[in-house]
Amino acid sequence: MVIPDFILYQKLDLNFITKFNCWLKLKDEDSVQLVCNVLRQPSVDINEFGIRMSDNKWIFRKGNFVVMIEDDKETIIRKDENEYVVDYIMYNNNEIYPIYLKGRKYILNGEEYEKYLSYLDKKILIGKSKLTIILGNKHLDVDRGDRVYVSRHSISIIYDNVTKVINNKGIASYFNFKGDYLGFIQSYGNIYRSSEGIIVSSKKGNIGICIDDAYLIGEFSGGLLILCGESLKQYYNTGWREIERNIDSEFFVNSNRNLFGILKNGKLYIFDNNFNKLFIFDNVTSFNFNFKRIYLVSNDGTVGIATLEDNYKPIKVINRNNSIQNPIILQVDENYSHSFNIKNGKMLDIKVVEDKKKIVLIEPFEYSKDSLEISAGNTFFSFMYTIPYTSQLPKIEFSNAKILAADEGGALIGNPDKNALLMFNIKYSIPTRSQITFTIEALSQIYKLTTMENYGKKSLKIPLTINNLKLSDVQVNVYAHVDDRLVASLEFLAPMEIVRKKANLNRNKIIIINNSVKKEVAIVKNEIFEWKELFEYPLEYKGILFGKVGEKIEVDGEKIIVRDGYDLVKIVKDNGNYIREYLLISIKNPIKSINAELKGDQLIIKLDMEPNIPFEIFYGPHSFRGISKEGNHIIFPIEPVYNSIKIRAYTQGFTWESQYDLVNIIKLSISMALSEAMAIKEVLSNFGIV
Repeated sequence: MVIPDFILYQKLDLNFITKFNCWLKLKDEDSVQLVCNVLRQPSVDINEFGIRMSDNKWIFRKGNFVVMIEDDKETIIRKDENEYVVDYIMYNNNEIYPIYLKGRKYILNGEEYEKYLSYLDKKILIGKSKLTIILGNKHLDVDRGDRVYVSRHSISIIYDNVTKVINNKGIASYFNFKGDYLGFIQSYGNIYRSSEGIIVSSKKGNIGICIDDAYLIGEFSGGLLILCGESLKQYYNTGWREIERNIDSEFFVNSNRNLFGILKNGKLYIFDNNFNKLFIFDNVTSFNFNFKRIYLVSNDGTVGIATLEDNYKPIKVINRNNSIQNPIILQVDENYSHSFNIKNGKMLDIKVVEDKKKIVLIEPFEYSKDSLEISAGNTFFSFMYTIPYTSQLPKIEFSNAKILAADEGGALIGNPDKNALLMFNIKYSIPTRSQITFTIEALSQIYKLTTMENYGKKSLKIPLTINNLKLSDVQVNVYAHVDDRLVASLEFLAPMEIVRKKANLNRNKIIIINNSVKKEVAIVKNEIFEWKELFEYPLEYKGILFGKVGEKIEVDGEKIIVRDGYDLVKIVKDNGNYIREYLLISIKNPIKSINAELKGDQLIIKLDMEPNIPFEIFYGPHSFRGISKEGNHIIFPIEPVYNSIKIRAYTQGFTWESQYDLVNIIKLSISMALSEAMAIKEVLSNFGIV
């Protein structure tokens, strides 16, 4: 299998490049240029050392607008909103002119033309008597002629007895024939297709016939490759051979002397000089050859340069033995690591080293199989590679297995629902760098252990529940999984020993109170198991409590705020050994409101309270006691020296006390007394008494 060596694989840092039609043009023996159908672009040179751009300024058409992108900033530099613009051209790197279509005429700079041709970077306007040719930024005006033929290499203008040929640099040459100039090959001279459809070589004479447009692809294997219509043909030793049909354009076929390529639907087929298909490139939009290299560009702007070298191998095996010390190690060319997959293995790591190489660490899924299937590649080319390997086999061993089980209702300390302990040692070695999961099964009970160590010893103690203490042995299964793959297993019998409760073991007692139940738990234990003896007694307590709304009361040493209504309060202490619930009922203040008013020399107290509540009132030397009802009015003689009233109410064993200040009423009393005194003074003064 022939594998191309990519000496360059790089993506253009131009997100907008995918909007353009771009192609590769040979610059010299070792480089090409990327050319796009835009008004202005930097020089984009491509060789094995990378991509070099002269600047970052692009000018291109976007509908009826001309847009400039420079330093990643997009600017509209021209708008033509009211006319139908067919295209734009640029003169002298700064003068932009639109080509309009009005009716059936094309208009450029005020002049009318009958036809407009756009071919790669060539634009041709055909008028009644002249042609206007734009080659990049060059502008040429020539006589119209009888026919215009355009190829990627030149433009032919056919007159009565002569053909004018303008190359891509704008240099004109004249030939004494009437036909389409196809190109020059040293051993064939100038080659053209006459107006009668005859292919003519200036050195060999008539060599063939093509009634359709013909394009010279190049010299190949001692002959010529010519595209006639949609048929690619080779001329060799005075005869023609059809190579391929249904080729849409000369853009989709190219050659050097030893290779030729055909581009169809993004796939580039490369053939040698014996017409053997060597390989296929994918995702190609344009390509070119020089003598020893294949230049490629993809639709996402990725550029590649491939060569064909004898005995080239992009993958080199550094270590093919998978063990607990080392995985399988490969050295992979960097340009083939962009798409790297292992069908029956796992890539552990990838490291960059010198000379555009990468070190890839791989672990096989199967330790007994002897080959890995690897897919390596990039946007343009990928291949399958089979690598033989060997591997150390996984190993698990056990020792000192036994089960200790407690009798007479004993339980495992720390696991009260378990009554047995499985104990054994395992020794293992598994050639993996991934996490290992050990699954231990006994009596339908499962225990899992994970580790990142691929070899070692472990002492395991696994809690179990055993209902049948008469068993002599218990079957134990151990499974080792790596990434959900079973890689090793082990099965053995563990003998069971009964551990009995003895009188000389440690004993202590725990008191548990749970509401109205008191429990005494006597615990007997050794290093592994404990046995519990339980005694229960009834224990009454006062579980309904009353408190004033908003006050804090103490319940079993805890401070509880009394909320309106009732609360079910749970008190938990002593690590859960003391649990009691209380129903806390709140008592509201029966005194709703107090008001007082002055009437003559009497103080009338209005008291709004819950009915049937004993209460008493104190005002200076006066007091009153009674049972509340609706509309409680109490009358005291006014005592100006006292300015407050105190009320006490008694309900459900609680005393509520409120105080009402009479500041405003005392001020009013003094004001009234002063007013009456002034009135009396005035009356007396009328009688001359004062």
